[in-house]
Amino acid sequence: MTAPGRLPYVVLLSCTTLGTLSSTIITAPINAIAADLDASAREIVFAVSSFTLAMVLFAPLAGWLGERFGARHFLAASLVLMALAGIGAALSPDLWVLVLMRALQGVACSAVPAAVQQTLGAFWSHRRARVMAAWASAIGVGQALGPPLGGLVADLAGWRAVFVTHAVLSGSLAVLLTLFVPAVHRGRPPMHVAGMLTLVLGVGGLVGGLTWAGQGGAALAAAAVSVAGAGALAVHAQVARRNPRALVDPRLLVEKRYLRSTASAGTVMACLGVMIVATPLYLGRQFGMSPSQIGLVTLALAAAMALSAPLSSRLGDRITPRRVLHVGLAGLAVGPLATAVVLAAPTRSVAVGGAVLLLALTGCAIGAVQAVSGFGVMRSQAAAHGTALGIHNMMRFAGLAVGYAWVSLSYPTGQLALVYGGPTLLAGSTLALVLIGPPAAPLPGDEIALA
Repeated sequence: MTAPGRLPYVVLLSCTTLGTLSSTIITAPINAIAADLDASAREIVFAVSSFTLAMVLFAPLAGWLGERFGARHFLAASLVLMALAGIGAALSPDLWVLVLMRALQGVACSAVPAAVQQTLGAFWSHRRARVMAAWASAIGVGQALGPPLGGLVADLAGWRAVFVTHAVLSGSLAVLLTLFVPAVHRGRPPMHVAGMLTLVLGVGGLVGGLTWAGQGGAALAAAAVSVAGAGALAVHAQVARRNPRALVDPRLLVEKRYLRSTASAGTVMACLGVMIVATPLYLGRQFGMSPSQIGLVTLALAAAMALSAPLSSRLGDRITPRRVLHVGLAGLAVGPLATAVVLAAPTRSVAVGGAVLLLALTGCAIGAVQAVSGFGVMRSQAAAHGTALGIHNMMRFAGLAVGYAWVSLSYPTGQLALVYGGPTLLAGSTLALVLIGPPAAPLPGDEIALA
């Protein structure tokens, strides 16, 4: 297909930024929301994680729906739903209504990544590496804008105005998308109900069990939900392997390029989830920082993400994307734990200054890994299937949900080394996975080996 021009490209990247903004805009005023709704640190994290958990559950179906009904139409409808849910969040009388509205926003936001990726891949396939770097940078812009925007609006007009602002942005983008972005050819992907159901129940059970444990739920119930999720995934593997109408050929999902890119994407989102929730909680409760002050501190991570993504594409041209991925994961194996060390410094100036520096370094690593993993999955054979992209994004969102759940579970212990040590261990494990074995086999047109 012929590329439609710059404005549709900007609108699509803006949708990606808005999707990230949907998650991060709540982080800076998180303490103000907790105080107004009389919620504990553990409970208020649930208002953040419910959004992501909903995205996890609906991502595969969103990928299928985007391919079946057209990425543009489905994305526009989802943006409208996001705006309505934002108004509902602004009117929330208590924590649990807010949690419900945030979950509804998560359902709507699950459409954004796969629909944007499908459209970018259809119109700009000849510039896939640069396009995926721009896509990763747009995620970083959302991270950059979310905390300071949420903090500023909350300080000026109260935390409820944060959701009104987001609703206005969502509605505006829905209009621009409808007017300026051309439709992508609709496909006829198979719908295997048993496969979709077991996949959603499986991943949802594993992530939901950890989230429930993080909320202080009964350990036995959390374990039972997790075991049921693992069982559902086992059933899904058998169903997908034996049924010719499976959502996507299981062999495509274990191909090296797709598997390594998806594992890296999930890991980087888990690390991000810990950094953007635990750090604001600590800064607000330990040092009494306001939402806008917290937003400015966390801006360091997001700005570094936005800047490092396009730079990683150029660096990949020199040393291969695979090496960039290695360096990024190594950075994530060091940055979070180092953040725990500096936050425990005896003086506020040292703690905050050191945190800004390490957030920036961690943001560079996150941006690099996101850009390379996005490029890698779009160059995999599975990228031709909307459902496969949905599964990839499901694992990305699952990583973010796991990060939030880990904060809920570990933060009440008061041990920062435990809170930030989790993402360090995960990044090190993923680096080991990526290093095992040779690079993925080159595809036609590839000049360099990818992840």
